[in-house]
This record gives sequence, structure tokens and C-alpha cells, in this order.
Amino acid sequence: MYQPEKHTNDEIQAFIDQPGRQLMFLSADWCGDCKVIKPFVQGIKDEVSKTAGWIDADRDDNLDLATNYGLRGIPSFVLFEDGKKVDQIGHGERLTPKQITDWYEATLA
Repeated sequence: MYQPEKHTNDEIQAFIDQPGRQLMFLSADWCGDCKVIKPFVQGIKDEVSKTAGWIDADRDDNLDLATNYGLRGIPSFVLFEDGKKVDQIGHGERLTPKQITDWYEATLA
């Protein structure tokens, strides 16, 4: 099962601010829907990492950062490009791997 890495708000912000596409996976250990998706996250990460950077964020540890970007529901996958939030999927609902990969592929078009 996928185990997200812990990062500080500053580390995440520096990652987001890099040129190019960056994807942030926002989750929490206590989140039931996050637990359901975690077995599939490594495959999603492997696919996304072909065209974007990837970073994990914890909703509780990185609450200030999540709040700054208007992220309320988890799990969420948030796409940034050149430091700006472009799109996201997940607002607290249960997501399937196909929904996430279809969403990401649509952002490439």
C-alpha cells in the first residue's frame, strides 16, 4: 500500500513553484476514502510522473498550505503548472483510479 511522504509547507511550496507541471496528492491517515484509494496511488504516481513532478501532502500537517489553495476535501489530486493551481480532482468523495487517470489525461490535452 502506498505510504505518502511527509513534507513541510515550505518544502511543498518550493516544489509547486518549480517550472513545469507538478501534482500534489493531499490525504490523511484517518481518511476512509484515502485508505480506499491508497492501494492504487503508486500506479497513478508512476503514470503521472512521466509528465509531471509528484509530491505528497498531509491534510493535517499541511493545513495552512491546503487552506491557502482552497483545498477542503480529501483525497485530492491537485495540478499546478509553473507555480499556479490549474485544476484538481477530489473534494472529499471516493475516487476510482480510472477517474483520476482520466482526469489527468484530460489535463494533458
